[in-house]
Formats: sequence, C-alpha cells, structure tokens
Amino acid sequence: MKKLLMVITMAMASALVAQDKTMSSADARGKIGDIISNPSTMTSVMKQLAAADQASFLADVNAAISKMPGSPEEKTSKFVQVNSAALKGAQKGNLTALVAEVFATVPPESLTAVNEQFAAGMFNRAADPSRTYTDDEYKQTALKLLDKVQERNATADNAGVRNTFAILMLLRASNGTPADLRDTLVGALKDEETRNLAQNEWISPALGQGQEKTYDPMLGAADAGSQPNLDMVLVVSLKSAGDALAADLASECSLLDASSSVTALLTPTFGDPNTMDIVDGIDPLSSESLSRLPRTNDPTAKYNPANKRASGSAYEQPAEPDVYP
Repeated sequence: MKKLLMVITMAMASALVAQDKTMSSADARGKIGDIISNPSTMTSVMKQLAAADQASFLADVNAAISKMPGSPEEKTSKFVQVNSAALKGAQKGNLTALVAEVFATVPPESLTAVNEQFAAGMFNRAADPSRTYTDDEYKQTALKLLDKVQERNATADNAGVRNTFAILMLLRASNGTPADLRDTLVGALKDEETRNLAQNEWISPALGQGQEKTYDPMLGAADAGSQPNLDMVLVVSLKSAGDALAADLASECSLLDASSSVTALLTPTFGDPNTMDIVDGIDPLSSESLSRLPRTNDPTAKYNPANKRASGSAYEQPAEPDVYP
C-alpha cells in the first residue's frame, strides 16, 4: 500500500510540474514584444504551449512582425529567426502543422528567404550524413508535407503562390533527386491554374534554371511587396537543426510514433547576436546596411518603389518633401 501511495504521489507531483510548465495563449501573447526583440526566446515559449495552441500563436507572432516598421530586409530577418526558433519548440507530432503555418502566415516577399534558409539547413536531405533517405522516402515525405501545407493554405490569401514556395523549399532541400520530384510535387497541387503557373512561369525563374534567378513572377502574381535583398538578410545558421528536424518531419509524415528530437538536441542559436554573420565589416542587422531595393530597375514598373502611384493605391508613395535652398 505504501508503495502504491508513493507511486500515486509521484505521478501527481509530475502532473503538477507539467501543468506549471504549460502557458496559456493569453500569457504567450503578452510575450510577443519580447520575442520580436529576441527571437531565440520563441523556442522556450513554444515549448510551454499546448500543441493545439502552437500554430495559432505562431500566426499571431508573424502578424505582429508584419506590422512592425523597418525595411524588407529587417522584417525578413525577423521572420527567418522567429519561425526557425518556433519549429525548434514544436510539440510531439506538431512539426508539420507548424511548417504549414509558416507558409500560410509569412508574407510572400519574405518567403523568398524563408524557403531558401529552411532548404539549406533545417530540412536539407543531406544535413545528416549518417541518415540516408532513399528517393522514395524523400518523395513521400515531401508529398505529405505539401498536402499539409495545401490544407492550411486553403483559407490563406495567395494560396497558389504560398504552396509553390513550399515546393521550392522541398526541391532545394532534395539536392536534385529524385529527378522527377518537381513534376510529382507540381502534379500534387490541387488547383489547375496554380499547377500551370508553377510549372511554366514560377519555379524555373525562382530556381534560376536557364535564366537569371528571380521571384518576380510569383511576387507579382501575389501583388506582394518588394523582394528583400537576400544578400543583406541575416544568414542564420540552420545546419545544427537539420538532423533533428528532418528526422522529425519524416517521422510525422510516415505516421510513426516518434518523440521530437528537436527540443532535446538543440541549443537556442537563432537570434543570438553572437551568431550573426558579418561580411566585409557590414553588420547585417545594422540600419546602415539595410535598404529598400526595387525588384526592377524600370522606374515606371508597378512594383518599383520609385513609381509614384495614384493616391489610395496599395503602393502609394509618400509625397516628396519640400526642399529649400
């Protein structure tokens, strides 16, 4: 009897400890300002949220970043850091839902950097040399992730463009194999118009296949803001996360019962100023290094910030200040 009481007491104590670690959505929203200032704290907050609350909270944080002042480069850096840190805090079985939330709530112009950063490190097929994914394994994982992204984007603006950004991430992360992956993923798009645009107008320019690399066709279709200068966006080191995140994603997509290896394995590196890359003496987060660059050199083009648009336009430019001699 004493042993039974002891077991019950320990179980109750463990439950109380777990309860203490759970954060309400309201309390989490109170920390959004701190998270934007220090993106690495996003991981800790996400770990304390119930799985059912994680995606909606990530959406709230992304909405807040969208409203913050700053250049496209500054805001895109925040999106990359915060969303990377959020995935590190994914609850068991919740990683695919969070990836889908990223592609549903980050603005298209910032997905230009997010898809490349995620593909280069966090979901790169070759991130862990000790774990070899066959072409079929990778294809099935990619298809199931794309299906989740499409399900989430069914209620998002510019769903076709967003779904294609997810395809671009998966193509880049595949490192070129299987050879038919592009056709397979495009063929899995549920909307016929999106399939045609993705295959014939969007993917090749975005990958720089046979032409200069550009996201203009996709961003133009989404009526999005100016593409950030990707060379000036903070390059966050994602290599350390690749092993754990890729394994977790494959486990979730194959419906295997595997606990998340992300939170136990990784240290909070995202958003740490000590990990910033400073190239040629330029701090990528300094205001002096960031500027709003047009996607085209044609000053009359719709998406060039130099174009003085009519009053009331979504791209209206502020009036020039009076200059006195």
